[in-house]
Parts: sequence; C-alpha cells; structure tokens
Amino acid sequence: MGLLNPQNVIYGLSLALLVLIYLRSRSRPTIEVSSLMLFDEAPAPAASVRHVRIDPLFWLEMLTLAALTFAIAGLYVMRPPSPGHGRSHALVFDLGAGMSAREGAGTRIDQARQQAVEVIDQAPPGDEFSVIAYALEAQMRHPQTANLADLRKALGDLVPMAVPARTAALRAALIRARSASEIDLFADRPPAPAILVDAGSTARVNFHPVGSGDSNLAIVSLDPGIPGSTRARAEIRNFSARPLPAELAIDLGNSEQFHQTMMLAPREQVVVGFGPLPAGGLLRARILTPDAIDADNTRYAYAPSEVAAQVLVLSPDAAVRDDIARVLLAVNANFQIETADPAKYVAPSGPNAKPLELAVMHDCYLPAVKAESTLLIYPPRAAKNGIGISVDGTLVSADIRGDATGESTALNSLALGATRIVAIPEWMDLLATATATGHSSIPIAAVGRAADGPVGVLAYDVRDHLLLAPDHLDALVLTVDLIKQLTAPHDILIVPTGADVSVPATGTARVIQPDASVRSVAADKWGRVRIRPLQAGRYTVESGGVTTQVLANYYDAAESDVGAKPQAEPSAPVRKAAAASNAQSAKEVQPLVFILIALALIALTVESAMLIGHTCRWGMRHV
Repeated sequence: MGLLNPQNVIYGLSLALLVLIYLRSRSRPTIEVSSLMLFDEAPAPAASVRHVRIDPLFWLEMLTLAALTFAIAGLYVMRPPSPGHGRSHALVFDLGAGMSAREGAGTRIDQARQQAVEVIDQAPPGDEFSVIAYALEAQMRHPQTANLADLRKALGDLVPMAVPARTAALRAALIRARSASEIDLFADRPPAPAILVDAGSTARVNFHPVGSGDSNLAIVSLDPGIPGSTRARAEIRNFSARPLPAELAIDLGNSEQFHQTMMLAPREQVVVGFGPLPAGGLLRARILTPDAIDADNTRYAYAPSEVAAQVLVLSPDAAVRDDIARVLLAVNANFQIETADPAKYVAPSGPNAKPLELAVMHDCYLPAVKAESTLLIYPPRAAKNGIGISVDGTLVSADIRGDATGESTALNSLALGATRIVAIPEWMDLLATATATGHSSIPIAAVGRAADGPVGVLAYDVRDHLLLAPDHLDALVLTVDLIKQLTAPHDILIVPTGADVSVPATGTARVIQPDASVRSVAADKWGRVRIRPLQAGRYTVESGGVTTQVLANYYDAAESDVGAKPQAEPSAPVRKAAAASNAQSAKEVQPLVFILIALALIALTVESAMLIGHTCRWGMRHV
C-alpha cells in the first residue's frame, strides 16, 4: 500500500476544519434580546464537563473528506496479477547522444530495440506495453497497448538526439512509468542505484545495458581568433583507452585552412593552432576519421569581420566606459569605439555620420541614438519609453541562479551588486535569472529583436570594475556572450543543441533540418519562429524570401565518453533495499481511486437522504 502523490495529503487538513466547525456549532449560543425585564436573575450553574454529542452526519462527512483526500493522494495497493489479465510493462529508452554510438553493424539504439522486441516476444499474451523516452525531458512515445504492430512502429521511431541525457529527465520518465507493474530501462550507462531503488518501490525494474565500445573522438571547442592578427585554435579529445588517429579538416567558407592527421594518445586532449585567418566568415572544423558518434565531429564558429565597425559606449561613469571598451576590444579588435557621457553626447548628423553597429548604454537611454543593435546595461526607468522594457525598481544585491532552463551551468552562486527589476517583454528570450531577498526569480539577461533591430539587456550594474574582477568571471562571460549574439550576422546563428532559438519570420516559415526533412512552423505575433535544434548540424529557415542559417554545435564530455565506467556498485543496504523492492514489485499496482470516489458518493447519498428525512419530519428550520 502506498501513495502515488503523497504531497496531496495536505488536503487532509479539511478534516481538522470540519472538526472545528462542529465544535463551534456545539458551543453555547449568545442570544440578543431587547430587554431583560421578563427574565429572572439566577445563579450560574456549576461548571461541569460536557461531552460533545456528534451525530451520524458528522461521521458521514468525515468519511467523505477522508475518501476524497486519499483519492487525490493516489492511494494504491500491491496485488498479484489477476488470472487471465495481462500485466502492464513500461519500456524506457535513453535517447541521449551516446545511444547513437556505432556498435558493430548498428548503433546502441538498434541494440536497445532488439532487446525490447525480445522482452515483448517473451511476455505472456495479453500483456500491455508503453514506450517512454528521455533525454532533455521525458516523453510518452506510446501509451499502454497490446497491439504488437503499434509497439514495433513506436520502437522504430526512436531516434537518439544530439543532447546529453539528463538525470532529471530519467527520474521523470520513471515517474511516468510508475503505474506499470514492470519497468524495462534501456541505456548505455547504468543510473545511480538510488534512482532504481526509488522506482522499484512501485514496480519491478530491469536494467538492460547496451554498448561496450569506446572509440570516440570529439571537437571540444573552436576559436577563430582575430583574422589577420591572432591564431585560431581547435581543441580535440580522444575518449578511448587506446591511441586513435584523428584526421582534422578546417574550412573558412569554401577555403580549406587546415588539414592534418595526428595520433592522439589514450584519453588525450590537444589544442591545434592554425592561421591567423585571412578574413572573417563562417569557420567549420570536422573530424573525418570514422568513430562512434558523428554529432561531436563537426563544430562551427564565426570569425569576426576585419572591417572596422563603429561602436558607441555611453555611461555616466568614466570607469565603466573604459571597462566596457576593454571587453569590446577583446571580442573584436577591429571595433572602432567611441565613449561618451550621455549628458554631454550629441548624436552626429549629416554626411559625416557613420552608422553604428552596436550602441552600449549603461544606466542611461538615449532614443536619438540609432544602431543596428543595442545593449542596455543596468537600464533606467526611461528605457520603457523607447523599447518597451520597463524597470520596476532596484535591488541592492542579487545572486545569479543559472540559465533560464533551470539546468546547472557555470553561472552558479555568483553575487552581484545593484540590480534592476526588469520586466522582460514577450519578444525577448530570457538568458539568465537571479534570486534576491523577497524575489525568487528576477531576469538579469535577455535578448530579442525589436522593430529597430536586436536588443540585449543586462540588469546588473557593472560599476566598481565588476567585469574585470576575477571573482566575477561568470558575469564577464555572460556579457561577452550577449555582445557576440548582438554583433553576429543576423542570417547566421550558431547555438548549442537543445537551446531554444528565435528566428525572424513572416507568416509560415519552412525549416529544413540536418537530415533533409522539412517542416513548417507558424510565426508568432512578434514575427518570429521558435525552433529547438535536437540534432547537430545546419538548419535552414526560409520565410518571406529571407534565409537564415541555424548551426547547432554539440559537445558534452560525459555523453561523448561512450566508454565511461559504470556507476559504482551500490552498498549493502542499497542492494538489500533494491532486492526487497523487486521482490515486492512482482505484484502490480492497483489504484483505489475509483473505489474511494464511489465510497465518497455513497456517503454523500446517505447524508442527503438523512437530511431529506429531517426536513420532512421537522421542517427546514431544523436542518
């Protein structure tokens, strides 16, 4: 016996409320009269212990509330499968990038499918199966069914994604499978024993490991450097326990910049230098040597243009202007930067005025300044008059919590100084949030496309050399990433796989995916389509005669390590708990929701009949 949703037991407080109501109704009432002339004074009776007389209606109401509380909490019992009644199974599949690793003539997901088919074929007639998959999140791919043709089609539709398999997604998948009497988990690495013990409390869990090879190479990073000035770098890693050759080719547009085969020692990670690049443009690095995973063999980067671009930095603080200029030159040494106090700045006009590629405004906003892209740092309240970003107040301090997805990132436990409370409009994408006293989540970084061009927002103040302080490196990384997004070409977006991407579009956009499949996506009211690249490679978005390239990079050290060692063996208490759970879970879960609801309805029916009887006997005033 147990509860599927134990947090809902809180509804049992309604029982205590019912008792309080009855105690209140049984207390001596106070009656108001117009005069005491007709009453005789009498001594108060001696105090005596009074027993509350509770009528059957009270117990019927208690029964109703208790039954409904346990129904909401998901009360269940464990029982053996009924004779002649099929058992329920849940087939849970890891669809992380590691499951795409080649093993012999197939892949790891092919091995998982084969093992799943064997489980289905060995099951008694009448057993039902559901198919659940997980990577970034858990998905029900097919509900419970005994139709073998539908099951085989659902298994054939399973395709690994170029993303890591999250532990939280595995837990969510096992929660979805909790109603099954038996769970079969197919993955290339065993989960933590505690996860299996938790899932085994309601179902028997069978883990089916797949894959044994470790021959995988990966491109860890690609840095284009500064064209004509500094060398570019590519970092590659050998995840195998033996030496492997790696043929690396790097192209700038259609021009090959580097092509060499090298031998990497076991578990070695090397940095390959090349260049400087002759010009800016799209840079692509590829590992041409066949290995286990294809997704981490290609990586894209954009080399900044060698053409001088005009950038304007406005701030009332001279030290802040100097710090921001240093950061901008680190991003692109070809920037021609002008700094000014916003109180004294006059926008140039006439033929001598040069177009601005980027305007950075700290603690100020000048609507007269027009640029292709705008970055607002610590925006004032006046910003809402021009762009639609409203500032609702200022916090003395805040702590960066992580990115908008809620996953753990490098932005962790970082204390910021003064931070604006900014209301991010719907047309912007949230990049990072923070916590503060009295605020569980406040946005601190966002980017989007307004009518006049891309706009980025950083809500925290960068005074006191925040961007140059060694203990605030994460704030600098967030600032640099946002500057790169704003100054990158608008028709080329380089993103990590699994990230949500917004692309300007009109009407319906045509999206061509890396596997050459095509799908249509409707634009929202802000004139953009949102896609989530789950495969590495090139996505082409066509809308209104405009083509945008979305290039998705994949690398994850844990997922790319296809030969990673399994989880440590569980301790004796954990093994004992797992064995007890599996012994118990030979039975199947029998929810009692319908029985409890029926019991509550019967109690309500009896109570209604009693009230009708009282009404007929004594009248409405006595009910």
